[in-house]
Amino acid sequence: MGDYMINRTVGTLIIATAVIMLLLFTVLLARLRKLKQTVDLTEQENQKIKQSHKELETVYHTSLSSLNELTLKYEELNRNRDNMKKLAYTDYLTELPNRTAFTEMLDNVMLTLRSEEIVGIMDIDLDNFKNINDTLGHSYGDELLIDVTYRLKQAMDENDYLARIGGDEFIVLTQNIKDTADYEDKIKKIRKVFSYPFILSTKEYFVTVSIGVAFAPKDGKTSQALIKNVDSAMYVAKANGKNTYTYFDFSFNQKLTEKIETQSELRKALERNEFILFYQAQMDLVTKKVVGFEALIRWNHPSKGLVNPDEFIYLAEETGLIVPIGKWVLHTACKQLKAWEDAGYKDITMAVNLSTRQFKDKDFVKQVFDVIEETGVNPKKLELEITESIALDDLDYTISTIQELKNVGVHFSLDDFGTGYSSMNYLKRLPVSNLKIDKSFLDTVMEDQCDQKIIQTIITLARNLDLFVIAEGVERSDQELFLQEADCDKAQGFLYSKPVPKEIAEQFLKKLDNSPNIQ
Repeated sequence: MGDYMINRTVGTLIIATAVIMLLLFTVLLARLRKLKQTVDLTEQENQKIKQSHKELETVYHTSLSSLNELTLKYEELNRNRDNMKKLAYTDYLTELPNRTAFTEMLDNVMLTLRSEEIVGIMDIDLDNFKNINDTLGHSYGDELLIDVTYRLKQAMDENDYLARIGGDEFIVLTQNIKDTADYEDKIKKIRKVFSYPFILSTKEYFVTVSIGVAFAPKDGKTSQALIKNVDSAMYVAKANGKNTYTYFDFSFNQKLTEKIETQSELRKALERNEFILFYQAQMDLVTKKVVGFEALIRWNHPSKGLVNPDEFIYLAEETGLIVPIGKWVLHTACKQLKAWEDAGYKDITMAVNLSTRQFKDKDFVKQVFDVIEETGVNPKKLELEITESIALDDLDYTISTIQELKNVGVHFSLDDFGTGYSSMNYLKRLPVSNLKIDKSFLDTVMEDQCDQKIIQTIITLARNLDLFVIAEGVERSDQELFLQEADCDKAQGFLYSKPVPKEIAEQFLKKLDNSPNIQ
């Protein structure tokens, strides 16, 4: 009984212990499962955090890349802005400041200019620059502008500001001038750089400049007024024969206004047939007969009357109107010569002056051929006159052009001979027929033995080269006698006749057997 009870008790305890252990295991298992769930959830959250971190890292790197890209874009924008500003203020060819930059610079200078300060500006314009472009091409014109820029830079001082404000126009701004009289040295310094030839297409070309000068505040208290006035001074220098300089005077503004009006009227004059030709007789000094005429243009202005060429030809040169005007002169003169030929005066010659632009025009030879064909004139009776400066501007072109026309019989005369760069070297190469002695040698020939020797030398030179000689500006009988004794061939001047309309010129022809002396 006792053992039974003990065994029963022990059994009960074992069962109770097993139940308790089972309960504890169940509770523990439940907690472990919960812990595992917590761990799993934590792992999931960690994965989410890691994924979020990766996403944030991607966003960060993307943002950083975008920031770098934006920085590069900003820097590029700044560079483009700087380049645009440079383009806006810099001349692309010479890399000098342009008109915009110069105007802004002058505006700032004028705003801060004190009453005791003097500022000078110099407007420098190349003479006959268009001839370079027309004959050699724009690439050589650009090359010349670059060379001019280099030379001008060498002539600048520390107080100078050089800019290119137009095609062939440069301007210099000089501050802190103590005395306007000292500015003369600067002008001479700039002109000196043009005393040497420029090399273009392996040939030498001499280039001259016309310079206008103005000072502030004397000649203008605003930049606009100063630029306008220095421009007026430059145009006056052009009108005075080019290759010179002029200080501004307030009377120039009126002259500039008149010039602009004349330019406008000149454009209409050709359309309105306002031009006419006068003819000056050329005399044979042996027979004393009329052997030819020189055609000279006049402008029959509706309000001013007859206007001499000295008053408008330079404007025609500047505007380019000289080419159509020159063509009209040539055609009209040949038409008149043909009319005289048809009337029986077959030995009469007609001399026609050529301008630089007309002679250098690429269609010049064709124009002459066309005029000869249209008018039916005998080309052997046509004499075209060019000056030494025109001839020497491009000697090879001159020789080939003259020779091409000479092949059909046209003659050429070298006008104003002795006043330019006379040289045996070029003279023997030029296929010209006549030398025309300039009037300046005849004016004092009876008082100046030097002029006598010059004329005699020219005539002797012509004889040796088989050329004829024509003397211009014969006004007195003693001049005529001297020319006859010197063996000059022909002469023209007021002693025989001033330039006259065709009706009076025809009276000369009707008196071929006499010695006309119609005034």
